Formats: sequence, C-alpha cells, structure tokens
Amino acid sequence: MNTVEELLAANREVIVQDWYHHVLETYPPETAKLWKKGGDPFSNPVAVRSRQGVEAVVDYLIAKQDDKALESVLDYLDQVIRVRAVQNFTPSQAAGFIFLLKKSVREKLWHEIKRLGIWEQFVALESRIDGLALASLDLYAKCREKLYEIKLQELRREHMQLLKRAQLIVGIGDGEPAE
Repeated sequence: MNTVEELLAANREVIVQDWYHHVLETYPPETAKLWKKGGDPFSNPVAVRSRQGVEAVVDYLIAKQDDKALESVLDYLDQVIRVRAVQNFTPSQAAGFIFLLKKSVREKLWHEIKRLGIWEQFVALESRIDGLALASLDLYAKCREKLYEIKLQELRREHMQLLKRAQLIVGIGDGEPAE
C-alpha cells in the first residue's frame, strides 16, 4: 500500500462500520436503536439509505474522482441530507456527520498513515471530505428551501379554503367576492 486510497480500500468495511456508528450517534437514542436493526429497505428505508450514503462516500474517496463519480456521491448524500432537513437538524448538524468520517479515518488508520508517511495524501483526503461537507450544506439549503415552498403553498391553499368557506370569495375566476 502506497497511497491513502489503497489504505482506505483495504480497511473499507471497518471505516464504513465505524463511521455509520458515529452517524447513528447524531440521532436520538430511540432512532439510533431502530436504525441499528435494519437492513430491510421496506421496513427501515431511512437506515438503508443512510448506510448506502456512508458506503458511497467511502467508495468515492477510494476511487478516481471525476464529475460522474461526484454527481453519484452527491445523489446519495442528497438522500441522507433530505432526511436530516425534514427532521429539523440545524445546518451544522445536518452536514456535520460528514466530518465524523475524518474521525473514523484517524481512529482506524492513524498508525498506518504515520508508518507509511503519507501525511500529504491524508491532508488531501481530509480536504476532499471537507468539500463533501460543504456540498452537503448546499444540499441542505436546497431541501429546506423546498420545504418552505411546500409549506407556503399549503398555507395559501388553506387560506383560500377558509375564504371560500366564509363565502368571502367565489372560486378563482368565478366572479366577484361575496357581499
């Protein structure tokens, strides 16, 4: 092993497991307990998507990074971020789970990185992780914006329904407001 990517590939499952465990710790204990049970995409789809997102990020960091690979990993991150956005995580909480990958890599691979003397590669790996965290913040902002749009549309629809019930308006384009 001469590169940090080769080291990461050789320890992929250990890193995935450790990082996923750290991600679960960001959720309330009852949620984490439920997610730990689950590999069934029908009974526990959020846990399965989260695990797939974790695996996709690690695989992305192992493989050659091109635009297609970045687009693919961002699709997985989008699925994870959407859940966190709906659960009202703050932006830092929503994207912060990405930084926990750095913790897993350090905990599990530090001695090998030190022994191999691949510090520069390790720093470059951490920079790529930081880039994914920033992209996750963008994804979070888009998700929250969409949620607010949906809430605004629902509020408008409810408002129109109330006005119609109160007979203050007749259907849109149906005539003048009732007197």
